[in-house]
Amino acid sequence: MWLIVTRIPAGTNHAGLKKFVSRGMNDKWFFLPLRNRGEIKKCDILRISHPATKSVEYHGLLLVQPIKKALTAIEQLDGTQLDGETVDVRRYVHRTHERDRRDPFNHHNQAPGNERRRGDRRRSGIVTERIHQN
Repeated sequence: MWLIVTRIPAGTNHAGLKKFVSRGMNDKWFFLPLRNRGEIKKCDILRISHPATKSVEYHGLLLVQPIKKALTAIEQLDGTQLDGETVDVRRYVHRTHERDRRDPFNHHNQAPGNERRRGDRRRSGIVTERIHQN
């Protein structure tokens, strides 16, 4: 399962992010070593900048397996501190324009005319870069 850790500090590297998420993958009340520990398969750090406002955000994107460990990490780490900053940890859902239900020409629409969202909620004009990959 893909996890996104939002608003991480600018100085965070992928080793620090992996350590942070690994800490939350195990149940805090069960201290015995387990054979089926979770594994972080992939870890990226994204820099999202908006040239017009000159604002910069950093987010971590991780692939955690098995799903049960990813859910445990979300439960344990959401709203906690990473290097002095409060971060949100949640499931990451990859969205594409092909699956947008607001598009009247999209054949994957479930119920035409039922969609109440008018416009795209995504921020326009942002630049996304992967600065750390592993």
